[in-house]
Amino acid sequence: MTTATPAVPTATSRTEQLFPILTPAQVARIATHGRVRRVGDDEVLVEPGKPVAHFFVVTEGRVEVFRPDGTGTGPEAVFGPGQFTGEVTLLSGRRGLARIQAGAAGEVIEVGR
Repeated sequence: MTTATPAVPTATSRTEQLFPILTPAQVARIATHGRVRRVGDDEVLVEPGKPVAHFFVVTEGRVEVFRPDGTGTGPEAVFGPGQFTGEVTLLSGRRGLARIQAGAAGEVIEVGR
């Protein structure tokens, strides 16, 4: 009888586990389920307190996440090409918890719930 070897996570840090970077093949697969969208510098994608209907995969530029009350010295998180937004509110149908905006002009794939 053969025994299977358990899978071992390949991420080397907690940050890599929390904020993975998709491969080009994964981004291409997601693109078939969404629409490519150009975004302008500082364009707001998700407003705190508003319904969240999409998540965004960054393909060019960057997307930044800010505290809902505007406090802090800068973004709480910054996502670059191959990274994506998404929070439990998207899955649960609740309102957004943070302001998500383009940190630089670029391109995202917008995917609906």
